[in-house]
Amino acid sequence: THYVLSDTGTPTPLNLADSALVNPSIAYVVEYTGEPDTDEAEQGVQAFSTSMAAIRVPYTIVHNYTTLFNGAEIRLDQKYVGAVRQLGDLANVYTMQNLQPQALASSPLATTGRPLPMLQHKYTGVGKVHAEGRLSGEGIKVGIIDSGLDYRHPAFGSCFKTVGCRVAYGYDFVGDNYNGTNSPEPDDDPLDTCAGHGTHVAGILAGDDGAFQGVAPKATLGIYRVFSCKGTAPGSAILQALEQAFLDGMQIINFSLASSTAFDNSIDVAVTERLYRKGVVVVAGVGNSYVDGLGMVGTPAGGPSVLAVAAAVLPEQYAFVFNVTYPADDVTTTTLTLERSVFQTPFAMHHFTSTALVRGIDTSGSDLLCNSSSSKLEGKVVLVQRGTCDFSIKSAHAKTAGAVAMVFYDNVDEPLSPPAFTREALPSFMITLADGMKLVALLNTAAVDSVTVAVSPELAATAPQGAFGPADYTSWGPTAQALLKPDVMAPGSAVYSTYPLNMNNYTILSGTSMASPYVAGVATLLLESGKHVAAGQLYSALVHTATPFTEVNSGRPMPPILQGTGLLNITNALAASLLPSVFSFSLKHLEDTVPAFKSPASITWNLTAKGFISGGYQIEYVPALAAAGFYPNGTAANPPVADTTFLPVANISPTTLNGDKVDAATSFSLSFNPQDLGHELLMAYSGYVRIYPTSGSGVNYTISVAGYNFPSSQFPTLPPSGPSVPCLVDAATALCIDAGQSFTMQGNHTPAFALRLQTPVYRILLRVTRTTADASTASGLANAATASSGGPTSTPGSTLLESQEGELILPENYASFIAKNGASNGPGYYSYIWDGTIMANPEANNGTQIITAPDGDYAFKLILYRMSMDDTPFNWTSPSFTIRTMDSVRS
Repeated sequence: THYVLSDTGTPTPLNLADSALVNPSIAYVVEYTGEPDTDEAEQGVQAFSTSMAAIRVPYTIVHNYTTLFNGAEIRLDQKYVGAVRQLGDLANVYTMQNLQPQALASSPLATTGRPLPMLQHKYTGVGKVHAEGRLSGEGIKVGIIDSGLDYRHPAFGSCFKTVGCRVAYGYDFVGDNYNGTNSPEPDDDPLDTCAGHGTHVAGILAGDDGAFQGVAPKATLGIYRVFSCKGTAPGSAILQALEQAFLDGMQIINFSLASSTAFDNSIDVAVTERLYRKGVVVVAGVGNSYVDGLGMVGTPAGGPSVLAVAAAVLPEQYAFVFNVTYPADDVTTTTLTLERSVFQTPFAMHHFTSTALVRGIDTSGSDLLCNSSSSKLEGKVVLVQRGTCDFSIKSAHAKTAGAVAMVFYDNVDEPLSPPAFTREALPSFMITLADGMKLVALLNTAAVDSVTVAVSPELAATAPQGAFGPADYTSWGPTAQALLKPDVMAPGSAVYSTYPLNMNNYTILSGTSMASPYVAGVATLLLESGKHVAAGQLYSALVHTATPFTEVNSGRPMPPILQGTGLLNITNALAASLLPSVFSFSLKHLEDTVPAFKSPASITWNLTAKGFISGGYQIEYVPALAAAGFYPNGTAANPPVADTTFLPVANISPTTLNGDKVDAATSFSLSFNPQDLGHELLMAYSGYVRIYPTSGSGVNYTISVAGYNFPSSQFPTLPPSGPSVPCLVDAATALCIDAGQSFTMQGNHTPAFALRLQTPVYRILLRVTRTTADASTASGLANAATASSGGPTSTPGSTLLESQEGELILPENYASFIAKNGASNGPGYYSYIWDGTIMANPEANNGTQIITAPDGDYAFKLILYRMSMDDTPFNWTSPSFTIRTMDSVRS
């Protein structure tokens, strides 16, 4: 029996409404054959129109794409998309997907204050470049595809499209009210007054307001608004924005939004590849799904030619200071300054001035406050230990006793995280265990109400709460098809930048949304320098001169599938004179690295010189930490488990380089020995090729290396068997069931299935099989089939459309580019409710139609292709069930 169990052991209904395997949208992109503006392109359009008429599937063209590819957005009933995918005269059929901004929740600062400088510049070389006054982004066009911009802000000249205005281009493709289901309301004004995300992103990239300077403060901006006040960006708006940005001459385009998975065949990857070939640099954040494990880099960051950016925590950030004042003796007082963590809503301001701090002791005598408070706390801030019960319970007890705020101190020594509440709570924040113990000792000896707290009204530069290095939210690579991503890392945590005027001008946000525009700004300065003008050269200079972070305890570099080549540095990039021909070494799976699992494959790569170089270079391979994505029983490890012992070493030849003799033919090879890749766990191993001057001075170059130590066929895409999904589901109860259930197909009395994916999946073929012995083939069912209502009419001689294996094909035919399930992706599983229809072949016109399956015994069969259609698929077959319609019951 397969059930989804609750903590009590009771079967729990599935959320079928929010877990649909097949995108419920009716919007698709068809790519015709032929390149734009060619005779073949027009022929491709006509061929599609003719084929759609032949199969008699109604559809509407919503938007034509004629700039970056030859295609159209169409709308049609979802159950006919399988028929369209069967057509042989289309290059591709893509499902539209919505993208989301990649910033963590925050709030406007409660005071406008004076603009503050960006602290990040001193760690990336940007501060030095600004101080020299030679690069500012002037003359470079940068497109920002986001939530728009409050161009009224002084950091952007308080203007839009006027003479001399830096915000010279822009369009709103969605309007304020788009929510993912209604129709966009486009106009020519991309003003952002509600989301704030795009304004913050633009400030990081190109803000210019007194002390506040973005990375490229004189760049010309194109603002393309694709998500609304509701925070959802439709795929159609993104494609239109990309086309418009290209037509407007944008040289660099920034995306601070992402989907949940990346395959090479998705439409946004295809379009960004074409932009790259046309010389446009595209930059995107990898996402904020660290907790969901390996393979969470989404699109467009997962595109081979997109600069994919991870987020870093730096040694300084702005925060409000928490001061504790206490009597040092009978006459004087002393102030203890503590760096607080973010509030439950990060950076929401809660000011206190000389408010009494007391310990929260409950009726059991504990300072956990899991029971009612043992004393009145009227008008006071209460210090409480973390642990044992929910934050909300502690807050409710404190509020009942009259407290105005809470200070939680951690119960273990760890990087701080904000307190998480399940319902409305008092203003609260967290301090470290060490600081908490200081305050406990102080309150135990001080006179009643003699210890007071105050939270500063102004931001101050402080040390961060987490470690210097990769942020604890930045998504793990590689991509769904094992392409090594991210490429590089930039500041992304607690970044101070612009915000709409009606939202108090400035705020602090965290996320790969903040790291991406930082890289786009550095790319802008590099392009302005004139040294690296080709997109490939710029990518190489920026990525290969970054510095990897190391793990403190082992001293090993952290995995490149988490940080790319490390923290970028513009001074290194400007000085780069060696340009590797590869962005990274994506060794993918064991069959790619070690053909037939016996002999290593040798990857050849080249170095070219940019400008004059001299002296010798050493080339070496440095192993980085490995990451286990699965536990020994096949369950996904989310987040991955770092491994400091699995350190396979690559063979590099040659290991030295004479700088005076570098040319385009200077080639090198890299390979691994098969015996070095064995391990009991399914591992993502990694490292870096390091090229450094033997003199000890000059630029060091780094190339990321990563791969899986197992063949793609061994991916445990479905979780181990047990009391959970995959399972057959009764749609009426939303519960997993055993074999033998009958369905009338009336209302919601229909069969369904649910499954959990531990890895992304390229394609799932959707099939049903007959389980009765007398009707084992589909062709034997033709006479019993009837035409479904609302679709193309049945024709004489119809037969059920069979797959090569003889299964019956469900109307959608297949689902493609499916993200793994995780905390950041819906309820943790996918589901499919069958309406009882299947595909059929009308012989008269050689088309495809949808018909109702006859009564009988069936089972769902799913055929899963992990990486591509070239993979060996694996199957899941459900328990059998019976369709017995009301008509057959009455007869």
